[in-house]
Amino acid sequence: MGKGFQYPRVKKMSGTVDRCDLCGGELRSGKTTLEIWRNGELIVLQDVPADVCQQCGEAYLSAEMSGKLGCFLAEHHRYRPERYIAVPEYSAAHTMTC
Repeated sequence: MGKGFQYPRVKKMSGTVDRCDLCGGELRSGKTTLEIWRNGELIVLQDVPADVCQQCGEAYLSAEMSGKLGCFLAEHHRYRPERYIAVPEYSAAHTMTC
């Protein structure tokens, strides 16, 4: 994340607790869904292991997972998607009239 203010790690009985850079909430191991635009194509990856903030939901990928994600994105056309989903698309110029 950015180089702004970072919350300190908080001591816990079994070690330290990582804190979210955005809100300071506690991070716990979990899974997230990533939506990535690549060359005009939306790629959705579900169940990606990450540290997830219990307060705001921000997800942090490990360096290892980030590397695996990079490899997947470079070769994602070689894999068969589990399913296809319809995604509506709107133009802000036509819809932001309120």
